[in-house]
Amino acid sequence: MTNKIVSRFTGLFLTLAITLTASAWIPFTAPVTIETDPEGAEVFAKGGETPLGVTPFSTRVFAGEKRLEVRMDRFFTEEVVLDHSTPETVSLTLRPTPVLVYTKPAAALYAEGSSTPLSTDGRTEVSVSLEDKNYVLKAKDYFDKEITIGLHTDSPQVIELEHRPLIKLTTAQSGVDIYENGSFLAKAPVTEEIMKPRTFEFRKEGFYKKTVELTPAQTHAKAYQMQVSLEPLPVITIKATPAGADIYMVGKSEKIGTGSAELMIEKETAFEIKADRFYPETFTVDARTQTVTKSLKAMPYVTIKSSPAGASVTVDGKAVGSTPVEQLIEKAVSVKLTKEGYLPKTVTLNGSDLSPMISLEAKPVAPPTPTVTIGSTPAGASVSIDGKVVGTTPVEQAVKAPITVTVSKEGYLPQTVTLDGSDLKPMITLEEEKKSFWQKLFGK
Repeated sequence: MTNKIVSRFTGLFLTLAITLTASAWIPFTAPVTIETDPEGAEVFAKGGETPLGVTPFSTRVFAGEKRLEVRMDRFFTEEVVLDHSTPETVSLTLRPTPVLVYTKPAAALYAEGSSTPLSTDGRTEVSVSLEDKNYVLKAKDYFDKEITIGLHTDSPQVIELEHRPLIKLTTAQSGVDIYENGSFLAKAPVTEEIMKPRTFEFRKEGFYKKTVELTPAQTHAKAYQMQVSLEPLPVITIKATPAGADIYMVGKSEKIGTGSAELMIEKETAFEIKADRFYPETFTVDARTQTVTKSLKAMPYVTIKSSPAGASVTVDGKAVGSTPVEQLIEKAVSVKLTKEGYLPKTVTLNGSDLSPMISLEAKPVAPPTPTVTIGSTPAGASVSIDGKVVGTTPVEQAVKAPITVTVSKEGYLPQTVTLDGSDLKPMITLEEEKKSFWQKLFGK
């Protein structure tokens, strides 16, 4: 019974409402206008899918509540509840939905002019206002990037930052010095920005130098890191004979070793070995690991000796001392030795015999000069030798060579003989001169 009464009452009410609506007069309703900033938002029944209109949107409120939703792209959906107490105009300021900003790599987001980041993890929900705002994205080793976010910014924003043309220069060896344009830059490792082509030189003692040219594009191609490996210099071992020989690099005054030396070279290098009383030797070694053995040639220092010692020596006419005497003889020379009591001797030496012994021949001893006693019979005769009167017999006379002796005495015939000293007591007999009768008579 009760249900029938309710059903009849509801039917009458609907009939009345339709009639009043047709006549444009609705009692028990309140007119309401929904305005939005910005306008043009769509109005839906709550949960509805078909828009009832766009703002500014006018409607009437019956008894009870009317629930509506105001929707607009890039703004939060706003729910509006209308009833008889709602004012005729409902004004809504729509709230923009935030823009999600993702960065590659994770970057810090700063509002323009601010030093405090809004986020640092590369994922930021940026609040949007009616006016566009500028932001800056920052990440280590990347260029800063400015972005603008406003109502018309799509969400999400995926932004990839441009890597700066940085490259980390590392070396396989430690302690490597890096130079640029001939000036020391840093010790490896070092990170450098390649905004334009740059040339680096890597140096380490004991290794070949290495030059690397880099352009901005190469930093990306090399994944921002480059390792340089230096090639060790070849080790050269030099052994010299005699053991006291000094080893030099040609053109350098400082010796690098005595008897032996070990060093590294990066190109063909000339060396010189010197030792007292040896001929120096210069040679060239190419840049490869090797052992070089050199034996110096001894200079021909000749010790001139004589038997007996103490002879004066001249070499090519120049006096050099007395035996034993040392002399450098590099070619054939004439050597003369003299010593009192000995015959001079001249020989030719060429340095092949380093200790020649030269024997001197003693001068021959002259036999003693014989002294003869020239006698005569009779004695007292005058003695002339080679026409010169030297005395009367007996006369002593040295005979070095045959002499002509004339012995004469008055009353005797003179006699001439030749003496050679073989007879030390020659006796010359004079023959009495024969006289005639008249000579005898007159005493003549």
